[in-house]
Amino acid sequence: MARQPALPRNQASPTQTGRQRRRAFKQIQTALAGIQRGVLQRFEQIGYREVAANAQGDDRTYEYLLDQFVLDDVNAYIAELINEWIIRAINGEPIVVGQAELAYQQSTAASVVSLAAQTEAFRRTVEETLISAPYRTRIALLRARIFEEMRGFSDQLRTELARTLADGMARGQSPRVIARTIKARIGVRALDDGSTTGARARAERIARTEINVAHRRAIWEEDAQTNAEGIRTRLLWVSALSATTRPTHASRHGHTYTRAEVQEFYARDGNAINCKCTQVAILVDEKGKPLSDALPGKLQLQGRQFFKAAA
Repeated sequence: MARQPALPRNQASPTQTGRQRRRAFKQIQTALAGIQRGVLQRFEQIGYREVAANAQGDDRTYEYLLDQFVLDDVNAYIAELINEWIIRAINGEPIVVGQAELAYQQSTAASVVSLAAQTEAFRRTVEETLISAPYRTRIALLRARIFEEMRGFSDQLRTELARTLADGMARGQSPRVIARTIKARIGVRALDDGSTTGARARAERIARTEINVAHRRAIWEEDAQTNAEGIRTRLLWVSALSATTRPTHASRHGHTYTRAEVQEFYARDGNAINCKCTQVAILVDEKGKPLSDALPGKLQLQGRQFFKAAA
């Protein structure tokens, strides 16, 4: 009987990227707190005077003492502040990038160990794989992808904060109201239920998605290289089978797919967003059937039990 692939140790979170996500979330919170602090401090430097809208002194508004030069200076300051905290934050690199790279490395290593356990024909070690030219190229592409994601996030945040300041001052809002709106846009503080809003929620969604994408891409790209080396595999689907697992994801638990089929699934219907599923390469024959159906059968039984319990 063929030897079985190694399954993730934590089947409730098969991607095993929780540590990387938590660290990325901490980076996001720290960066956004620094940006909020800097923007509010710069805003406080802008002079203003109170203006009463009528003789009774009701509907008090504020006139801010600024011109186009001051406004341009504020916008440039915000842009540089965001670059400092998000784009050049971690040793000159954007936040999240390093944690996604760690997820990719961890997933690659796990794939190599699992394949080596299944067949002696697989001869590469983890160390050899991580210093190989193909791996270095894949890491470079991963980093470039996430850099662009964080650049897009930074550009959006810069535009939102500049517009919030300009609109608030043009409308004569009080400094307190403008400051409150800035804080809401950034969303440093989580709500009472632990959820996040504003820029923080968007950044966390990017981090969660990109770290899990890095995990999956490592599996797919290692699978592609393994097949190029003459070892036939397909990808065995492993779902978290948790309360938040989508039925379309849970139904794939224990079934095997080609790399193209897996990639096509993730390319549609938002399937890649917040997905905790993973895949494991399993040896197959020339027809694509697993050399041993013991593990796929066990997982498929778990899937049937999951749907029965949820009914």
